[in-house]
Amino acid sequence: MLDMHKTNVDDQPEKFDLNLLRFLRALLDMASVTRAGEALGISQPAASRAIAHLRRRFGDPLLVRTRRGYVLTSFAEQLAPTVRRALAAANAVFDAAAFVPALSTRRFRIVSTDYGTSTVLLGMMPLLRSEAATVALCIDPWTENSIDGLERGEFDCALYADAPIPPDLHVRSLFRDGYVLVCRAGHPLGQMSRLPARKLLAAAAAYPQFAPRYPLGRGQVTDNVYTTLGLAGPKLVLEAPYFYAGAHVVLTSDLVAIIPERAARTWASDARFAIVPLREAKLGFEYRLVWHERAHRDTGFTWLRDLVVRSLAPTGG
Repeated sequence: MLDMHKTNVDDQPEKFDLNLLRFLRALLDMASVTRAGEALGISQPAASRAIAHLRRRFGDPLLVRTRRGYVLTSFAEQLAPTVRRALAAANAVFDAAAFVPALSTRRFRIVSTDYGTSTVLLGMMPLLRSEAATVALCIDPWTENSIDGLERGEFDCALYADAPIPPDLHVRSLFRDGYVLVCRAGHPLGQMSRLPARKLLAAAAAYPQFAPRYPLGRGQVTDNVYTTLGLAGPKLVLEAPYFYAGAHVVLTSDLVAIIPERAARTWASDARFAIVPLREAKLGFEYRLVWHERAHRDTGFTWLRDLVVRSLAPTGG
């Protein structure tokens, strides 16, 4: 049994609020005041006040410094299972209530690359604003720790391509995409739309090119379709994780960009671009929404998941 130290009347259990319990859970999971605060979206001063309150409440420092960084005290380690059970029970009570989008002030955290942000989330914003004007999105970049973050509850969901992910995650396919060649209007390659993909790529290899980069494992890799198809590649003069960078240099030079088609659509309304399809099945990929079991029955997240799907549905007759 845990040894709960006696404290003053202001810290009795009935005064112990749910937000403080959530902070305690994050603190025990992460062994860091700063990271616990960031995970809950609270400021550093607020996080410092929260741990000070908890230390007074339990009569234990909970977190202590060592030569290798901060670690939980023995008391904190014993406390962790009880806190997880208590918070799960509290969440069950509040999750039972229906999520009302128009009244919610919830802040959803989504992991995404530049591709997912530009092709899914930005297009979803008008629908979100019309249904839930006070709901907010916080988009975090995909990193090697994103899957762990989903499992810890730091993020509500992620947008990711069809690379392998752990089997304990839920997946919803959103769409399939392929690749196109993008150049400035009037570029010689803009007149070659009838060529087969490999011949078009061979012609494009004579020009300097932009290629997007995306996260994989512990780092970033360049999305080079020539490598995927086993073709001799062009000179890549710009590799960046931001599609806007490619758009700018394509408009101002003979540079060519070979990028996913849906990303190119964000440029398509500008008549200064020419977009040429690459009809090559091997370049197709699936894009997906990914979330952990812990969020699966969350009524707010269920609404958000449906909103993503509805925002991508075709319009018109």
